[in-house]
Amino acid sequence: MTPKEWLDSERDYEVGRLLYDALGDNKRLKLLLISGDSRYNREALAWEIGKLAKAGVVTSVVAAVTAIVTATPPVVENATETLQTEPAKDYGPDIDRAALLIPLSQARRPLYDERTLLHGSLEVLAEKGTQEEVRQVAERVMQLSRELNANWKIDGYVREHGQLPPASAPEPGFEALTPAELLKKRNNLRSQVSKLKKRTDRADDLAKVEAQLLQVEALLKPAE
Repeated sequence: MTPKEWLDSERDYEVGRLLYDALGDNKRLKLLLISGDSRYNREALAWEIGKLAKAGVVTSVVAAVTAIVTATPPVVENATETLQTEPAKDYGPDIDRAALLIPLSQARRPLYDERTLLHGSLEVLAEKGTQEEVRQVAERVMQLSRELNANWKIDGYVREHGQLPPASAPEPGFEALTPAELLKKRNNLRSQVSKLKKRTDRADDLAKVEAQLLQVEALLKPAE
């Protein structure tokens, strides 16, 4: 898709953002556009893509990369012989990044759509809904924001390193701790619970910490 084609289309925000990310040169705007679809961001995006269209930019790097990544290889009669005589072309690190970045971008779109919809419903619920309805929607909005932040962190890692971040090593089980270490862990978790109970926006974290506290206390009972 070229800048002019995007302007003449329904102007999908994420498609436009990726288009400008590939063709534009305003780094500050690129960082701003990452924050998501908003009236200001959409207007700024349309303005800048309009400037690209007037400048005669007709090639979309994003479209070109996508075409290479998603292209179906031709069917050959003797695949083994072909591999020996015709090695696969190496399109370089940019293509490897695109193969990882495109699914990440596609995963963000429904999250942004749902969060935008829920933001709108919050205004209505604040006037006509119950406190419980407002709480549930607000928690979902925060959960979506956390998922988007995690997605963008992976996106940033891929752009810098050209690969997905390594999987974090699982934490050792509480069973491996000594009685003294369990006591220290229990005190630490109790302190966390006390602090998190004062934060209505950390309900998910509170539930996790309380679950850990129960495990530690259960392991301490035989020793006590």
